[in-house]
Amino acid sequence: MPMQIKPAACFSEFVGTFFLVLTVGLNVLQNTPLAPISIGSILMVMIFATGKVSGGHFNPAVTFGVLLRGKVDSTSAIAYVCAQLCGGLVAGVVYMSLLGATFSVGPGAGYTLGAAFLVEIMFSAALVFVVLSVATTAEDDGNWYFGLAIGFTVMAAAFACGPISGCSLNPAVTFGVMFSHLLHTGNLAVSRLLAYTIAPLLGAGLAVGFFRVIRAAEWNYTDEAKITQFGTGMAVPQYGSSKDMQYSSPSPRSQGVGSTRMFGI
Repeated sequence: MPMQIKPAACFSEFVGTFFLVLTVGLNVLQNTPLAPISIGSILMVMIFATGKVSGGHFNPAVTFGVLLRGKVDSTSAIAYVCAQLCGGLVAGVVYMSLLGATFSVGPGAGYTLGAAFLVEIMFSAALVFVVLSVATTAEDDGNWYFGLAIGFTVMAAAFACGPISGCSLNPAVTFGVMFSHLLHTGNLAVSRLLAYTIAPLLGAGLAVGFFRVIRAAEWNYTDEAKITQFGTGMAVPQYGSSKDMQYSSPSPRSQGVGSTRMFGI
């Protein structure tokens, strides 16, 4: 049964993505030193601020990974992605208005689009794997570090692959950056748009594969919970768009996993 879409959760995704893309744009256009620290920090604090409302995805690739993990339903996932894309585009228009300038995503000097595509896949996989591992598991339930782990992953990725690809890892960032650039200049590099949109989604799929192997107990517990919940055979979400969507579940301690109370990122 699909979960009810919560307007507050969608607006949370819009706001968090807006501030993420706005921070990216202002840092890039002003050539700010140590920009990855600023970007990772805004992501971290927005996750802590809104995680209990929407899960704090702010990234269609993260939402896709959580969907494949079975912790959000398809209706909510579509609503989240729409909110994220809108937030990214509005942020792009705002920094364009403030600075009178825009930019586009693409490989760094001396690198090919293929190289950029590859590193976007790899580091998107790292990001989504960390999200799934620290924010959707019973074993790590109630931890205080989930926002730190995710923010530091983005920061580390930006330092590592920023010179190669620019380190988007996020179709909402790509969408906001490239379509605000289109509004400003009339130019849109379709091949780059496709590459920087598809790569994070492929990375998310890869991350789910990693998770299924490395955190097999968590994956198996989720599958079993779907058929044992109160003997009804209904899947009861442990990760969704708000606390209101979380229900009691059989204790995973009997499965060797951890406690039952789940939270969003």
